[in-house]
Amino acid sequence: MKAGIQIFPVVVLLVLLAGSVSVLGQGSIVWNGPMMTFASSSTDWTRLTNQDHITDNVWLTRAATKGMFNAASEGFYTSGSSPADTEWAIGSLVNYASLTYSDWQTCYGGPGQLQGNITSEDAVLHLITDNIYIGIRFTFWGGSAGNFAYERTTPLAVPEPSATLLAAGGFGLLAATRRRSLISKV
Repeated sequence: MKAGIQIFPVVVLLVLLAGSVSVLGQGSIVWNGPMMTFASSSTDWTRLTNQDHITDNVWLTRAATKGMFNAASEGFYTSGSSPADTEWAIGSLVNYASLTYSDWQTCYGGPGQLQGNITSEDAVLHLITDNIYIGIRFTFWGGSAGNFAYERTTPLAVPEPSATLLAAGGFGLLAATRRRSLISKV
């Protein structure tokens, strides 16, 4: 009986932690933190300052003409598929799960309508490999000049638990286990 009482809190803690890890490992990640602005001021897409390194897998940029592409995996824009590893939908981030996604060009209405639509629509960008959803709105589209600018959401800053808080929790668990052990001896 004593061993069961002493081990029980540790087993419960391990089960709770395992459940948390599996929940974190599944599902979509929605970046609904503060907005940031990205602007490309030159047509030299190879310069890091002209690439928005959103994750290790997606670096959005644009060359002197045509559309957006992912410099992490592409060297140029390909109509109907660029930027690679992304999909786009017109709408609000709060509705990300119910939106219809497509490639970037189709999302904004194709070549004939893109110029007029791109700066007038809120959109959601889905980073496919990372399974991250980001709210985005283009604020400038340079046409054949290659320049562009947009605002996008960022991840929420999650403070890491302090070592003191973790130690206090551990001592609390230890004290509870010892208290139960003393009670069972009586």
